[in-house]
Amino acid sequence: MNDTAHFIVEGMSCGGCVSKLKSALEAVPGVSEADIVLDGGKVTVTYDSAVLKPAAITDTIEDTGFDVVS
Repeated sequence: MNDTAHFIVEGMSCGGCVSKLKSALEAVPGVSEADIVLDGGKVTVTYDSAVLKPAAITDTIEDTGFDVVS
């Protein structure tokens, strides 16, 4: 079952950051799409809730070098 999680992320300063995070998120098993808006640090992730928990998405964001604010 697909679900959507929304995050506010700090630490992204350019298109390269967006690309790096998008690639990292979309490589996680269960993630089908990652939408990232640099302005405001808005990250929306569509994922299979039967395979993945939102905490794993948060971990991936932080492991990639960014901070999840909410």
